[in-house]
Amino acid sequence: MKRIEIDDFAKFKFISALTLSPDGKTACFAVTAADKDKNAYNSNLYIRRADGRVSQLTSGGRERSFFWLDNETVVFAGNRDDGKEPSIQSKFYKISINGGEATLAYTLPVPTDSLVKLPDGNFLAVCTVFPGYEDLYKGDVKLAKKYLDEQKENADYEVITQNPWWWNGGTFTKGAYSALYRYDVKSGRLTQLTEKNVNISNVDISEDGKTAFFIALDFASAVPDYHFGSKLFRLDVESGTITPVAVSSEKFNIGGYIIGRTKLFIFASDNRRGINTDPFVYSMKLSGGKLKTEIKLDMSLGSSVGSDIRYGGGEYIKPDGDTLYFISTVYDSAKLFKLEDGKVECVLDRDGSVDAFDLKSGNLLAVAMFDMKGQEIYDIKGKRLTDFNTRAVAGKYVAQPEILNFTNGDYEVHGFVLKPFGFEKGKKYPVIIDVHGGPKTVYGPVFYHEMQYWASEGYFVIFCNPTGSDGRGEFMDIRGAYGDVDYNDLMKFCDSALEAYPEMDAENFFETGGSYGGFMTNWIIGHTDRFRACASQRSISNWFSFSGISDIGVMFAKDQTAGDIWDNPELMWKQSPLKYAGNVKTPTLFIHSFEDYRCPIDQGYQMYTALVHHGVESKMVLFRGENHELSRSGKPQHRVRRLKEITEWFKGHKA
Repeated sequence: MKRIEIDDFAKFKFISALTLSPDGKTACFAVTAADKDKNAYNSNLYIRRADGRVSQLTSGGRERSFFWLDNETVVFAGNRDDGKEPSIQSKFYKISINGGEATLAYTLPVPTDSLVKLPDGNFLAVCTVFPGYEDLYKGDVKLAKKYLDEQKENADYEVITQNPWWWNGGTFTKGAYSALYRYDVKSGRLTQLTEKNVNISNVDISEDGKTAFFIALDFASAVPDYHFGSKLFRLDVESGTITPVAVSSEKFNIGGYIIGRTKLFIFASDNRRGINTDPFVYSMKLSGGKLKTEIKLDMSLGSSVGSDIRYGGGEYIKPDGDTLYFISTVYDSAKLFKLEDGKVECVLDRDGSVDAFDLKSGNLLAVAMFDMKGQEIYDIKGKRLTDFNTRAVAGKYVAQPEILNFTNGDYEVHGFVLKPFGFEKGKKYPVIIDVHGGPKTVYGPVFYHEMQYWASEGYFVIFCNPTGSDGRGEFMDIRGAYGDVDYNDLMKFCDSALEAYPEMDAENFFETGGSYGGFMTNWIIGHTDRFRACASQRSISNWFSFSGISDIGVMFAKDQTAGDIWDNPELMWKQSPLKYAGNVKTPTLFIHSFEDYRCPIDQGYQMYTALVHHGVESKMVLFRGENHELSRSGKPQHRVRRLKEITEWFKGHKA
């Protein structure tokens, strides 16, 4: 049996955007793979037919976003005119699932986020609006050239008029927003349906094609109210009449909706546990009427089980008539449930993670990670239907997670242990504890490449879900207590692991984590000297500066710390790791990305500077062209370099 190598993540195929044809017989999905030589990712569309045959549909290497035009035709977004003049147009190609070349189907004059098919063959389109150039959608070539020339001329400048002014994974927003249009296929013209300075998202249409819904957010303000400002609207497709359905408030924060056959379901939280509160489900007749509480669902929506062998996502809530199917994280796994007549039932109950699914005409398919393997497509009974990843690490050592739960006070914390390659009873091995992000996420029994690599390098790898983690209702609420109960859980987990596994070498104990895990790394080094070395990744060190720089800063920092820069600064500073930097003795590596706007690079700068000032051995490695997702979807060569830096830092500090 061979060891897992540092670049073995590139052997996996990542499945996303699973979507069934209108009749539910054929599935289309994107398959992405890392290309180490080109330092990029290639994505192509695949088809799975009713008889089980799986075949590749496209070969351009950049096809991920698509929709079904009919049962035989797929439309995907793309641009096959590389090398030509810069353009703001959006192009969509169509291809038959029965073979043949893709042909250009639709060209829209502005960047287009999505198309929703209408019964008459035309579309609803969600397109980008640039302030000062609101008429670009009309297709004036001269106006488009003027816009592009201005962008080139002002490439060295950023003008900020809103907060937040950037988004992680994107760039400076420049005040741009999305509007809703009707797209006439024959003429190629767009007709604007929504008002200026109103950002549109989540557009969907009813089964009969008569009614569409969308979420809107006022963008006229310098500080758009992303958390409590969403409004849900109904669009009468034939007349174009738009009417309000529901408005967010502090006790009714709209997070999304689903269109059933006769009901409209709205997901909204009452903010009782802050901005991460799991939603209740409300419903009303599709035609309108009184909103009622369907169920006080105290469950998260979607999978929050971490892994670094994914790329892209998919649907996590779908209706079957007026029955809702949804993915929810429960303790350490993400499972598939259904909500019917006010009752919730688990319909795909396996350890691991259901990542996405689709459901049409009684056929349900899911993308999932089970049995410590990569993503595959499964049916409703959990039977594997594809074979993309069974050979990814064949013949190599895959450490199986051993459960290590422990009680801390009146609650139980769930944890796992991976044994090192070549494990021998009675022999001592170094240990790495890996702390997850969020904090409202979880670690579970799924394949995580970095952990498997460390296990193959001869380390015990341990990980747990301390207070603040997802999947357990109010367990996730650590507002105002960062670094308190969560830190105590992690330290007790370390103690429990050392007690349960005498082969763990307490003198060679290492720690790392990213995002919230990076915050916790910064906190740990200021509160204990038990680790030989630590690696802090994409971290938070100072809630004050984080508030003013992160894309979620003001909202998230105030909510999570229960402090405020102006009204309660003591509480915010108390929970800032930088406050305790003078206590640090542990050699620490800091990893950050220049385009990480979620946990900006200044957070690493401050902690690194503080440690150097106090004479602590430190190192900082910074990545250009990467954002908060470096470890999961960063450029392949960058991912290898990141993992190499952490591993060599630990090796260099062994006793």
